[in-house]
Amino acid sequence: MKKYDVIVIGAGSAGLGNAGVAHTIGLKTLLIEKDAKHFGGDCTNFGCVPSKALIHIAQQFHAAKNTAKFGLKVEGKANMQTVLKYIHEKQAIIRNEEDAVALKNQGQDVVIGHARFVDKNTVSVDDEFFSARIIILCTGSAPRMIDIRGMDKVRLYNNENLFYECDDLPDHFLVIGGGPIGVEMAQAFSRLGSQVTIVNRGERLLKKEPVRISAILQEQLESESIRVINAAEVKKFDRGLVYINTGDELLALPCDATLMAIGRVVNIKDMDLDKAGIELDADEKIKVNSYLQSSNKQVYVAGDAVGAYMFSHGAEKMVRQLWRNLLIPFLKKTNTTEDLSWVTFTDPQVAHFGDIEKDLDVRNVKYHRQDQDLAHDDRAIIQEYRYGFSSFWMTPGKNVRNRKILSGSMIAPQAGELIQEMQLAKHAGIPIKKITSRVYPYPVASRINQKTMRGVMAHSYTNWKKKLARTAFRFFHY
Repeated sequence: MKKYDVIVIGAGSAGLGNAGVAHTIGLKTLLIEKDAKHFGGDCTNFGCVPSKALIHIAQQFHAAKNTAKFGLKVEGKANMQTVLKYIHEKQAIIRNEEDAVALKNQGQDVVIGHARFVDKNTVSVDDEFFSARIIILCTGSAPRMIDIRGMDKVRLYNNENLFYECDDLPDHFLVIGGGPIGVEMAQAFSRLGSQVTIVNRGERLLKKEPVRISAILQEQLESESIRVINAAEVKKFDRGLVYINTGDELLALPCDATLMAIGRVVNIKDMDLDKAGIELDADEKIKVNSYLQSSNKQVYVAGDAVGAYMFSHGAEKMVRQLWRNLLIPFLKKTNTTEDLSWVTFTDPQVAHFGDIEKDLDVRNVKYHRQDQDLAHDDRAIIQEYRYGFSSFWMTPGKNVRNRKILSGSMIAPQAGELIQEMQLAKHAGIPIKKITSRVYPYPVASRINQKTMRGVMAHSYTNWKKKLARTAFRFFHY
């Protein structure tokens, strides 16, 4: 049996991060990954990297077609074989920096195979046994799938096979699910040339976002001829048609291929967790405390395997928190969503940081919310995104200038970039007066953040302050 300080199972964002920290500080570390082709995890292989590469190509198609109103005529659809070739080239560049060979060249121990627990601090891979003081489960997640009658009669994709098997652009593409993956891929395929329908079981798209932002996104998707059917479900596929129950009627629409984007499930199958005393909850997820520790105090969980928020940067956040707690156990920090952020990379983008309003209410956090539309923003007028909208939540203190930001939501073409300075202000505890007093080059898009905060400041211009200002002016300039 080989003994280590740390064993990390899974080579996705969380696994690579945890193994990297342990190796860097000189701990004897083993990284176990089930599939040699899956280093980098979901993000590199099936998620963030290929999807954003596809979105990049789709944006170029959309921009080219939009030039028609200025006299340039562009027609045609995407060649999916060429599109996939481009995606795989970009993946290869990124993956080459984090595969088994690269890690071994850095001096890390790597084993390929399926890990199973033998006891509380021992795992086996094939016929080899490994033990460690600490074991970190970073096994990731997989797309959730459901059975639909006739699904064997249609080209069925999820995010794990879409970027490898969809080498022929569907004429009629159905997306099941109104979450981030669903809306991103729906818009991308529409821009590449498919006729797209989204069927969403929920009442609105992106249910975690503010209602108004969901509505704006749907309006923009529909303006690109994407059909959105909320509060509905797919009943069956038959003879090139999909049947959709809307509650009022059973729609029959043409369908060549479908993407199932209805959430994710954690990867913990066949790991003999019970032999290590690792308990599961009612949802068949690992029981994890606020310090990312399982019921086995020697086993921690990070990344998608926690079953909470499933983002690559969320995994990075957990890695930092976990190692801070492992190295400074007398000053532990809990895992929260308070400092989490996310971006849905549609056009327009949808961005958020901090607790959503519902969570602030549950926690009885007092706040002031400042809404801002972009209808009269000069940059938005020039670049045609006057539909844009943002909301920021901040402390409600009477000294308005010293209020501090708690959370923020925005929808705009580059919302993910525009909102970053506001998130930094939150984390640094910067009062809004620092934003209102900045000088922004005109007409950078981020001036809208200052305009929003000046809207907050306007509430402090009471009648007595205005009277005092008039008195001062007349006194000094008699």
